[in-house]
Amino acid sequence: MDLEEKLAIYYQGSAIEDDMAKCEATNDFSKIKRHPYDYFHYKEEFLKDYFSIEDEKLKKRYEHFMKILIYGKDKEGEGGTRYVIFDYIVNRDFEKSLRYLVYGYEKRYKEQARTLNGESLIYTVFEDFNKYFSKEFQEYTDKYIDIINNNDNKKILKKMDRDAVIPLIAICSVIKNNKECDEKYINAAIKSFDVLPNLYDTLNVIAAILDKNESIKNKFIEVLNKNEEYIIDINIILGYHLRSLDYNNPYKAREKFFNAINYPNDFAFIAQHFEDYFHYAFIYGARDLYLNHKEDFYKIYNFVENSLNSDRYNNNRNNDRNKRIFIVLSGVLLEHNNNKIDTNNLKNAVSVLETIVNKFTKDNSDRYNKRPAFTTTVKIEEIFDKDKNKLFDTLIDYYTDKKNTYNLYSTYRWGNTLPEYCLNTELYYLFSLFNYDIDEMKNYKKFALDILKYLPIQIGIRKYIEVQASIGTKTLKEVIDSLLNNKELNITLKEILLSYYFDYAGDLSNYYYDYGGKSLPTLYKELRCVDENNNVIINSVKDELLKSYFDEVVNILNDDKFIKDNIASNKNTALDILRTLYNKCHYNDYHLVYTILENTKRVEVKRHCIKVISDNESITREYVEKMSEKARSSELKGALKNIIKNWNLKKYGEYFKSIDEALEFIDTYYNTNYEKNIKFLEDVHLTKVLYNNGTLADERIFKYIIMEYMNLVEPSRLKDCDMLAEILDTTSFTNALEMLYIHWKDSNYEATKKNILIPYLIYSDDLKIDKVYPLIKEFAKGSRTVMAAFIVKCMALNGKNYALILVDGLTRKSPTAKIKEVAIETMENAAYMLDMTADELSDRIIPNFGFSQKGERVLNYGGEARRTFTLSIDNNLELTITDNEKQKVIKSLPAPNSKDDKAEADSAKKECTTLKKEIKTLIQNQKIRLQKVLLNGRKWTYNNFKTVFVENPIMNIFALKLIWGAYDENNNLIQSFRYMEDGTFNTVDEEEYTLPENSLITLVHPSELDADTIAKWKTQLSDYEISQPIEQLDFKYEEIKEEDIKEDKIHSLDSKTIKAGVLMSLATKYDMARGEAMDGGTFCEYILKDTYLNISVHLSFDYMYFGMDGNEDINFGDIEFCEITDGIETLINPLKVNKRFASSIYSIVKSVFVD
Repeated sequence: MDLEEKLAIYYQGSAIEDDMAKCEATNDFSKIKRHPYDYFHYKEEFLKDYFSIEDEKLKKRYEHFMKILIYGKDKEGEGGTRYVIFDYIVNRDFEKSLRYLVYGYEKRYKEQARTLNGESLIYTVFEDFNKYFSKEFQEYTDKYIDIINNNDNKKILKKMDRDAVIPLIAICSVIKNNKECDEKYINAAIKSFDVLPNLYDTLNVIAAILDKNESIKNKFIEVLNKNEEYIIDINIILGYHLRSLDYNNPYKAREKFFNAINYPNDFAFIAQHFEDYFHYAFIYGARDLYLNHKEDFYKIYNFVENSLNSDRYNNNRNNDRNKRIFIVLSGVLLEHNNNKIDTNNLKNAVSVLETIVNKFTKDNSDRYNKRPAFTTTVKIEEIFDKDKNKLFDTLIDYYTDKKNTYNLYSTYRWGNTLPEYCLNTELYYLFSLFNYDIDEMKNYKKFALDILKYLPIQIGIRKYIEVQASIGTKTLKEVIDSLLNNKELNITLKEILLSYYFDYAGDLSNYYYDYGGKSLPTLYKELRCVDENNNVIINSVKDELLKSYFDEVVNILNDDKFIKDNIASNKNTALDILRTLYNKCHYNDYHLVYTILENTKRVEVKRHCIKVISDNESITREYVEKMSEKARSSELKGALKNIIKNWNLKKYGEYFKSIDEALEFIDTYYNTNYEKNIKFLEDVHLTKVLYNNGTLADERIFKYIIMEYMNLVEPSRLKDCDMLAEILDTTSFTNALEMLYIHWKDSNYEATKKNILIPYLIYSDDLKIDKVYPLIKEFAKGSRTVMAAFIVKCMALNGKNYALILVDGLTRKSPTAKIKEVAIETMENAAYMLDMTADELSDRIIPNFGFSQKGERVLNYGGEARRTFTLSIDNNLELTITDNEKQKVIKSLPAPNSKDDKAEADSAKKECTTLKKEIKTLIQNQKIRLQKVLLNGRKWTYNNFKTVFVENPIMNIFALKLIWGAYDENNNLIQSFRYMEDGTFNTVDEEEYTLPENSLITLVHPSELDADTIAKWKTQLSDYEISQPIEQLDFKYEEIKEEDIKEDKIHSLDSKTIKAGVLMSLATKYDMARGEAMDGGTFCEYILKDTYLNISVHLSFDYMYFGMDGNEDINFGDIEFCEITDGIETLINPLKVNKRFASSIYSIVKSVFVD
């Protein structure tokens, strides 16, 4: 697209509503129509285009557009930072252009603007200037460096008042982006503490670059120690906000920033939590600080205590903030029976809770979410009093209606969690003092109890548990018991269970986000509690309920009305309960499954229930037979009858013994109501379908097969259809399917008829599979990814090796990430259907490419000469070609001569080229798989080992080069051994070893061998001139230590620098996937999933992007291990993971860092 066309797009992407031609025809910008909301989101791209323009006329047109954008904005002070550089481009007055930065702070946000987001926007202004007008920018910074360094110029700075920090931000932007910058910038930043008129502003600006220079940091701390009244107000966290502009993962940016600064505990806690004092992390963070660093906790407590009596905070928003902080800190002391509580200040601080009343009065301040009044009283203790509050019933009706409950959490549609707006957040402070009995708390305590009485499920129970489990000494069970045993509340376990599932069930779950995707609410995900010994642990309400109240929970779930009203209609809740009870807890009473099935309308829940019932015939058959007649729903009745049909198929064995048996089955199960789904058959010219004996088949058999597959929601292979296909003549049956496929193709692959593909691919030969396979790429590139994924699933149902090899290949290389994901899932499903693991299935389909047991394959050129060439795989796992006539190894097959059969020779050459490529791919894939085996210790039985590594001539080469171990059923190494070319097994002492047939075999891990044994094995391999295909004996292994772990993550490599290319190579070598793509195609983690151990490993870093230069430096983060259960990942302490696997991963990652 040329730059003129892009200019038109820029007009369309701005708040300018008139078209480009009209705008360019006038210089009276007051007549140009604009949208009331001012926006222009393409500044960076626009500037890049503008500075690339060579045509002066076009350049003037771009400048005309900028003039329109900035028109009137300097008067209103809106959109300030966005237009500074535009103003300079058209007016060429640097300091005048900065007026936008002045006007932007004369608004209601003046107090906070320069200490948080406002300052980060100013940084972008100066970074743009430095990029596009470096000379002018340097002149500007030099001017103010001179002013700062000259004490006679203090009057100039004083006159600028708070705006004196604007040039300081320009100076700091240089330091931020270049640690090795000229000393004049460093010195000016340090001197600014002494000469700028507003020390508070100066501290806030300098705070953002404390990780960039030690001298600046030391001066900052020196000044702050002399001005302690500022300590609890400095927004150190601004540095993290600035880093979020540099890095696409803001959470990692924050962590990096604070690690780099390395503050004392008290200062670090203030820096990280006082700006976010309304988040859950502040509650448990205060408790953890008290448990681990009491003196630092007391120091902070005194700081906040003193602030409450300071004139500096009168009529200041931070006064209310400090009161709330003081309440939480006092709550920590209270719950730990510590007498250092300042009772007088606390009595004063609790008055801030009076703002809770505002959450129930009428509010029209948010045009998106206006709130009606819910109280006729302004006394907090009377809001839930039926007699005093005439709107009591309205209040209860509104907030117990699920669609309105989000308003309890925020009055703003964006989920603002500030306590001024959010009742949910106010309860943090209320429940922090729930156990504190003083007169000043009496009315607030009543309100807290009322919340638990009248809105227990919606908000009361959840917030009470969250706070009480994270602030004091009670275990999670003790917190739950304190609710159950409170006779004034009469809270039941049923209500606690429902409160746990409240967010998870539906409406509110969409409002909980972490970076990169949706996160489950705190009660579901994790709580930072303490155990009986006051050690901090991670726990969840669900885990505690099932551990401590299992029988009571089961009794609740046996209440049919409870299930119908509260569980069956919510997909997430129902699936979680079913999976937890039947998979994790091995519950064997299926009444709950029946109740949910009969009352749910959610397809995923129905499907899960049907599977559970179908897999447990001995227990569920009586119910299925009864309900298949009684069920009112025809859909449920049909599903149950289908289960019975599949059970009854067992009486026929694996196949129908005769045509009569098949027709008996058809007479019983052919449903004419389903014929409407195959009406399109009338438009298809079908060939006749015959029985195996050559006679004409009953047309109902073919129709039945097609009907059954057309009725499927997801591709699957049907046992009854396979049995019917067995009695049909293969040629006539597949010819009829071919006609169906042609019909689908001619309809432009109509989505409504896509199920035709299921039987077509199931009963296809390799040639037909080859014909359909290219459609995957075609559909994926044509934005029909869903259809492409459908083909992948259908192809795997074929079950033959060739089809599975193609699908298996897509797990490593596919046209899109979605197709790869589907291929992996499909292989897992195929393995499940074949009653094996995905790894075992991958073993089964390893091809031998027609090589003999000796590892050779002969290609013929035919003709008179009858030349032959032998292909084999050498010691370096590369394909070699031997000219048999000359008994000589050659690099490639020669061109055919006059005595060769040209067609046969060309075919041989083509086959050789294909084999080279396929063998190279196979060997690379098997290296990756064997590397994973070395890590996870996946084992083979004796017979499976022989099948995979002895009988397959290509895998046999791997077997010869690696050291194996025989293990007992308890995973104890019995003996390490090597497989020999003559088929025997050898020990490290070169003695023949007889492998016990009941032993389990895997690659031996160097951590299981002593140094002497490893040395002997290396010598033996060297003597035989064997080089290992993967790093086994030379594997550098280091155990994970307790000190390497922080918050259940390996953090010992955190903030270390690594080249992007090194990290990419590591990911490729171990088949790691990129994390979720974010804005601009960036990603900030690599993920390795191990399906054998059901563990995923996440390697985090600041960010990378597609096409990144391999020489760029990357800041590494941490290593996380997650346990995978039913697709849900749960963080697990690395020391609880299989030791061989966890320490191997750690060793691999650590090995790529240069000390």
